Amino acid sequence: MKKPAVVLFDLGNVLVRIHPEAFLQTLGIDTAENRKLYGPKVIEIVKRYERGGDSTEQYLSRLEGLLNHGEFHFGREQIEKAMLSVIGKPLEGMEDLVQHVAASNRVGLLSNTNPLHYHLCLENLPVLRHIPVHFLSYQLLALKPEPAIYHAVVETIDLPAEEILFIDDIEENITAALGVGVQGIRFTDPATLEQELKSMRIV
Repeated sequence: MKKPAVVLFDLGNVLVRIHPEAFLQTLGIDTAENRKLYGPKVIEIVKRYERGGDSTEQYLSRLEGLLNHGEFHFGREQIEKAMLSVIGKPLEGMEDLVQHVAASNRVGLLSNTNPLHYHLCLENLPVLRHIPVHFLSYQLLALKPEPAIYHAVVETIDLPAEEILFIDDIEENITAALGVGVQGIRFTDPATLEQELKSMRIV
């Protein structure tokens, strides 16, 4: 791979750990039956929010409507707290690596995320201070691995796609990036990523 002009990092499970199971756990309803019953429906609601199809108010209302029937009665604050609990701790070593990359390269963020999670990360994730440009699914109205989100990023950066490198932990998202001409590295851990970036003369 050629040395890129811009390096884009994913957010979840690259810069910060994500724990989807924490949503039902925090509400105290994490059973095999409830995971099967609610899991796919929660994912559908979250994806709509992350695509920019719902406001935060609409999103939380949908979750209330899904969960509040029968034996369950959760308040808006409980549901919001449970959704925020999905965001875990920063990945150790990534802030130093991103800072090193940003010292001599243009860097950005490309993430499937939503306003609730994004603003929590802005407040609690120091690594984001080193990343000046953020491409967010709910603002671009598209989700990885849809080609539209990569095309929007390439158009905004205004460089040939092959001059952009995207780092993500999900193989499907990297494959989609490659499909529009963007270079890609699948993230596994900071040490391996650092070696890959060294081989490309990025660090």
